Amino acid sequence: MDILHEFSKALLQTRQRKDATQEQVAWALDVSQASYNAWECGHRLCPYKHIVGLINYFDDEQFTRCVLRILLTIQHNMAGLDKLPEKEIQKYYTSLLALLADECEQWIKDLKK
Repeated sequence: MDILHEFSKALLQTRQRKDATQEQVAWALDVSQASYNAWECGHRLCPYKHIVGLINYFDDEQFTRCVLRILLTIQHNMAGLDKLPEKEIQKYYTSLLALLADECEQWIKDLKK
């Protein structure tokens, strides 16, 4: 399954689970209904700022996990990890998780200031 199809499927299913219309979601994100429709129909992937907006709007763990998988797939492909041995891939993701944990910890500290 390609990334665009996976994203559009998750978007449609989540919107239906939340019993929202395309117009409601588009309005909440301040985009046209036509733009939202293009994302949900798989014609294009929405910009990152709207991915964050969708995660916040839906507040749905299943959707958030799907989006994180998609973003990791994009990162994986851009980094050329598919050409590395499995041991190197595991090392890369272990380092990435450690960095993410550190950043989250710092972010939480900054929020408390």
